[in-house]
Amino acid sequence: MYESIIIIFLLIVLIALVLFRLPIKKDDSYLDKVIKKQEENLLSLNNDIQAFKEPMGKLRNFLSGSTSAGSFGEWNLKSILEDVFTKDQYKENVEIIPNSGMYVEFAIILQDGLLMPIDAKFPSGLYDKYLNAAEKLDKNSIEDSEKEIMRHIKKEAKSISSKYVLEGVTTDYAILYLPSESLFQLVMNLNIKESILKEDRIFILGPNSLAAYILSIQMGFKTLTLNKRTSEIIKEFGIFKKEFEKFSNSTDELRKKASAMVKVIDEHETREKQMSRSVERMEKFKDNNK
Repeated sequence: MYESIIIIFLLIVLIALVLFRLPIKKDDSYLDKVIKKQEENLLSLNNDIQAFKEPMGKLRNFLSGSTSAGSFGEWNLKSILEDVFTKDQYKENVEIIPNSGMYVEFAIILQDGLLMPIDAKFPSGLYDKYLNAAEKLDKNSIEDSEKEIMRHIKKEAKSISSKYVLEGVTTDYAILYLPSESLFQLVMNLNIKESILKEDRIFILGPNSLAAYILSIQMGFKTLTLNKRTSEIIKEFGIFKKEFEKFSNSTDELRKKASAMVKVIDEHETREKQMSRSVERMEKFKDNNK
């Protein structure tokens, strides 16, 4: 809107120069040169504004988070992984097949040592074409763009499957990451997700679904760690239980020995009393014979 106002203002100034011939002490040829120069500047400015509006429109689409495109922050796959995992839980630029020269962008290291490949794909040219068709409400162009995107996604899925899925090294599936939520929704509406998963063993995920998926993996890591710790605690408890049983048995033995000792003491005490009574009787007998 502001660009249009600027252009209109400059046009008014230019027309005023032509019609009213500002009262300056210059000859007509000089004034013609000035007007021509202003026309050239105006045309150049208009071209610059148009050139600026196109990329700004695209950027606005991607930053808006609207239905036309996902937000720019969703693009960074690495930042999503960094937010969830530690450095030792994933790898970057991994050559799955030795000496192939083909590197998957990221691979999550699972608990069993297998790698789960993730490769980001963004057909920006095709998506721009679709957005332009959607903006113009051109039904035929929209359908053609959707078909092109569908073919591209299927091709990329087969490529990822053949390059980055290897038995014994990776999981039996990989992830194709679409860094724009709106592009992901568009692909979901094309109903190709299930067939790609079945035929190529490729999961198609967008920013939100990928974040949820890797969070579930992280929770799995924590659960396995907790289970491992629980096993260690149970093992330690078993050792403690055995030691306690030994202690309990020794306590029983000590109790038996203590009971036997008390019995012996009681017997000695009884004998002491008997001997004491005998001494008393002897003392009385001695006194009576005096």
